[in-house]
Parts: sequence; structure tokens; C-alpha cells
Amino acid sequence: MTPDHPLYLWMLILLAFLATDIWRWFGVLLANRISPESLLMKWINAVAYAMVCGVMVLVVVHPSGLVAASGLIARLPALVLTMAIMIRTGHTLIAVLVGALTFMGLDWLFPLS
Repeated sequence: MTPDHPLYLWMLILLAFLATDIWRWFGVLLANRISPESLLMKWINAVAYAMVCGVMVLVVVHPSGLVAASGLIARLPALVLTMAIMIRTGHTLIAVLVGALTFMGLDWLFPLS
């Protein structure tokens, strides 16, 4: 099937859905059979956190879109503060809120252009 075929985009969407959704269904089936305190679940949790951290560092170091219009002086302290609050308190919502406000404040104080 070529990219100009009318069903090409729908096929890509379906394949992307299946590639991600199959793991969710697999997790649902196994969720009751694996202890949350098991070594396997701790490893899965660590990998998930590592992937999120990797994406966040990528956004800070090599931003795109609107974030690219801000300086590193606004992005880096906001990320560090967000991570520190998350690690210290464990409250994701508060950490993200403080990080976003820090980013907006620093971006306003130190505009890139």
C-alpha cells in the first residue's frame, strides 16, 4: 500500500493503536496475577520512570514547538524543581503545578528574544 492510498493513514493509525494497546490488555490480564511488590513489577516501574525521565530531559535539552522559544534558563530550573518536589513529597500534581509556574515565571523574566 502506498502513502497516497486512501486507507494508508487509517492503516497506520490501526497499527499504532494495536502496537500500544496490546500491551495495555496484556497488563490488564496480568495485573491480578503479579504482586505489586514483586521484582518484576519494580523493574517495570523503574523502566517506566526512566522512559518518562528520558522524554523530559529531551524536551528540556532539545525542545520543539513553543518550548523551543524559551531559554534553557527557564526550562532547567523548572525541571529540577519539579523532580525535587516529586521525589521529596510524592505529590505529582503539586510538583507539576510548581514546575509549570516556575517555567512560566522564569520564561517571563528571562525571555529568549
